[in-house]
Amino acid sequence: MIEYTGTISYVRYYSEETKFIVAIFDCDQEGVKINITGNMSYVNKDERYRITGDYVTHPRYGKQFQIQSYEVILADDHDQVIRYLSSPLFKGIGTKQAQAIVDTLGDDALTQIKDNPHCLLRVRGMSEKKMKVITDVLNDQALDHEILNFFMGHGISTRYLTAIQGCYGDETVKVIENNPYQLIEDIEGIGFKTADDIAMKLNFDPQSEYRILAAIEDALMSQCFKSGATYQRYSDIYYTFSRFLPDVPSEVFEQALKSLLDKKHIVLEEDRYYPVTLYDSEVTIASLFKKFKRLPKSHYDQEELEDKLSEIEEMLGIHYDETQKEAIFTFMREPAMILTGGPGTGKTTIVLAILKLYRSLHPDDHIDLAAPTGRAAKRLAELTNLEASTIHRLLKWDMHKNVFAMDENNPLSTQLLVIDEFSMVDSLLFSKLLKAGKHVTKILMIGDDQQLPSVSCGNVLKDMMTSGIVPVVALNTIYRQSEGSGIVELAHAIRNNQYHPDLLQAQDVHFMPAANYEVPGKILEIIQEAIDDGFEMDEIQVLAPMYRGVAGIDALNEAIQNLVNPADPFKEEYKAGRRTFRVGDKILQLKNRVEDEVFNGDIGILTEIIPKNPQEGTSEILVVTYDDKEIEYSTQDLFQITHAYCMSVHKSQGNEFPIVIMSVLRDYTIMNRKNLLYTGLTRAKHELFLIGEQNAFTQGLTRDSDAVRNTTLSQRLRGEKVPALQIDDFSFGDLSF
Repeated sequence: MIEYTGTISYVRYYSEETKFIVAIFDCDQEGVKINITGNMSYVNKDERYRITGDYVTHPRYGKQFQIQSYEVILADDHDQVIRYLSSPLFKGIGTKQAQAIVDTLGDDALTQIKDNPHCLLRVRGMSEKKMKVITDVLNDQALDHEILNFFMGHGISTRYLTAIQGCYGDETVKVIENNPYQLIEDIEGIGFKTADDIAMKLNFDPQSEYRILAAIEDALMSQCFKSGATYQRYSDIYYTFSRFLPDVPSEVFEQALKSLLDKKHIVLEEDRYYPVTLYDSEVTIASLFKKFKRLPKSHYDQEELEDKLSEIEEMLGIHYDETQKEAIFTFMREPAMILTGGPGTGKTTIVLAILKLYRSLHPDDHIDLAAPTGRAAKRLAELTNLEASTIHRLLKWDMHKNVFAMDENNPLSTQLLVIDEFSMVDSLLFSKLLKAGKHVTKILMIGDDQQLPSVSCGNVLKDMMTSGIVPVVALNTIYRQSEGSGIVELAHAIRNNQYHPDLLQAQDVHFMPAANYEVPGKILEIIQEAIDDGFEMDEIQVLAPMYRGVAGIDALNEAIQNLVNPADPFKEEYKAGRRTFRVGDKILQLKNRVEDEVFNGDIGILTEIIPKNPQEGTSEILVVTYDDKEIEYSTQDLFQITHAYCMSVHKSQGNEFPIVIMSVLRDYTIMNRKNLLYTGLTRAKHELFLIGEQNAFTQGLTRDSDAVRNTTLSQRLRGEKVPALQIDDFSFGDLSF
C-alpha cells in the first residue's frame, strides 16, 4: 500500500449518492499531481487528506491511484483553519468569526473543538446556534468518514450508502454489523441478494439464523409481488428459498419458518402463508369497510334530487338517461359505491353530476379527489374542474422513511372521498387510505375492472366487486357511439368477449401486419406522417409490453429519438451508459417524488442540461419540465427517469393520448393477455394503430388467467371463512421435504 498526503485541487466527477470520486490530488511527498479514484464521503478543497491505496491501470483512462482508505488531516495552519471555518460548509460562520475562533483557541482550534465543543464559548461573538453549526459539521463529517471507511474496508458497494445512512444515521455501522438483513425491510430496492452479499463480506455465518429468516421472508414477499398475490403456498416459498440458499436442509427451513410464524412476521391461515403487512392490509380493509355497511342510507326528497339534477343537466348541457340517473341516485343513497364501465359509457359525466349534486346538498363537507398516479389525478382535476391529488400526496408520504403522515392518529378531514382509476390501487395503499379516512362518510370508487390490476399486491377492485357488500353500478351503454368511435366499439367487444376481426377495419382503428424486425420501421413511418399532419410528439404514444428485443421498449425509444430528436451540435446531451439524454427529449418519471409533486408515470420534456462544475464538485444537472414544474436531476438521479417515446402498457395506465401505436407480436406471448391488450388500446382517444401479427392479437384476447390473483379480500369482506386448498389441487413437483 502507498500513502500520500495532500489536497484535492480539481474534481472531475463526484456522486453524492455513491460517494464515488475522480479527482486531481496534489501530493506533498512528490510535489506532483496524480489522478485518484475511489470513495470519499465529502470533498472540500480547503482540507488536507491522507490517502492509502495503490496504482491501477484503467483500460481507457490509464494509470490511476485507487483509494482504499483515507482520513482528514485537521488543519493546524493559521490561515488554513480560518479558510476552512469560513467555507460554505459552516453556514453563518464568516471570515470574521473564524478569525476570532483561531485568535482565541490557536492554530489547533479544530482539535480542541472536537475534544471539547464548549471551548467555543470562550470566543467573542459565539452563540449556541453558531457553536451547534460548527460541532454538527465536524461530527457529521467524522461520522460520514467512519461509515464510508467501513464500507470500503469490507469491499461493500456504496450504491445504497446515502439511503442507508439516511435511515440509520449514527447507528449505521452498528445495524449493519449486527444484522445486514435488516436492510431488506428498511431500504427500498435492497433484496435478499444485495443484503446477503454484504453479510458474506462481513464474514457472517452461512448458517446464521438472520440469513435463513431473511431468505424465507424475502422468498415469500418477492413471490407475492411477482404474482400480485397477498399469500403463497408452502411449496412456492420453499422453491424460491431453495434457489436463494440451496445448501440449507429442509428441516432448518421448517424450523425457521415456524420461528417467523411465532414472531408474527408471517401469518398462516389454513394453508396460506401471508407476509404480515399484506395480511394486515386485507384485514384492515375488511374491518374498516364494515363502517360503510353499518352507516344508514341517506334519505333525500326524490323530487328535490330530480329538480337539482335537471338544473345540473341544463348547466352542463347534458341529458342523463334513466340508467345514468339511477347511478347518480344510487350514489346519493349509499355510503359506498363502485362505478365501473368501459370507455365511452359516461363515467365522467356521471361523476360531474354526482359532485355538483352532493355539493349543492352538503356545501360545508370536505371533498377529496384522488388517483393512484399523477397523470390520472391531473386528468381527474381537468374533467371535474376541482383539485385532485395522488393518493400518496393526499396521505403526505415521506419517501425517505416510507411512512404516511396521515393515518388513524392524524386522519384526513375528508367526508366525501372519490378515487379514480381504482383498478390500479393495491391492497397496502388502500388499507393506508382507509386508516386515514376516519371521517369519511361517503366513498366513490371509479375504475374499469377489465383493465390491468395494480402492479403491487392485491386485486382490490375485483375483490370488492365480487364481495357483494358494495353496490356496483356497471355502465354498458356506449354514449360515445354517436361519434363513430371504432376504438370504443372494439374495447366493448373485447370486454364482452365478442371480438371479431372486422372491428379492426374501423376508420380510427388500423392493423398493420409486420414481422418483429419490420415493426420499428412501420412505427417511424406512422410517427412521421402524424408529425407532418401537425401532431406534436406529446400527442403520440408508442406502447410495447416488453423492454428487450428488436421491437422492445428500449430499441423503439432509441429509434424514435433518432427520428424526432436527433443529435445536433447545437443541442446539449448527456450520455448515461447506453442511453443518451438530449434537450427536447420526451421523459418518463419512474419514481414518486412527492416533495416535488412529480409521480411515477408523469411525462415531461428535457428542457436544459446544466454543465458540470469541477471546481465546485458538481456533476451535470438535467432539468425536466412537467407542465409548469421544473425538476432537476443530478447524474446519480437518472435511475428515476427514462425516455417516454415508447413505454410499457403498465406505465401508460391512467393516461390518454390522441394517437396510440401498439406492437402486438408472438415475441410477447407471455405478455399478450386480454387485460393488457385492452388497457393498451383504451389509452387511444382518436387513432389506434396495432402493428404486428393478427394471430398474436386474437390469441392474446383468449388469455385471461392472470385476472385471478391469490387474494382473500373478497371473502373477508363477506365475513366468510376462507377454505384451504386441497392437496390434489397442486403439485409439489420435484421438491422433497
